[in-house]
Amino acid sequence: MEKKEINKRIKEYQSLFIKDADSPPARFGKSVYIRKAHHERISQIVHIIGSSEITLYDYIDNILTQHLENYNEEITHSFNNRKIY
Repeated sequence: MEKKEINKRIKEYQSLFIKDADSPPARFGKSVYIRKAHHERISQIVHIIGSSEITLYDYIDNILTQHLENYNEEITHSFNNRKIY
């Protein structure tokens, strides 16, 4: 991959995920458990890339928001076609 393309992808990544979450504070959310290895990696990303200016909550919330937006149609389709007895 070209350096120009890599830089473009890095900027896109940071603009999507390395920012404050546009949501209520974490204290109004719910607790979930994640794999220890994921927690360690996410902590490193937030600390180093995010310069400790965002929280784990911000980063994870941004990832989930983007995922749900990107796959909204597939999720809706799968949900609607699920047979519940």
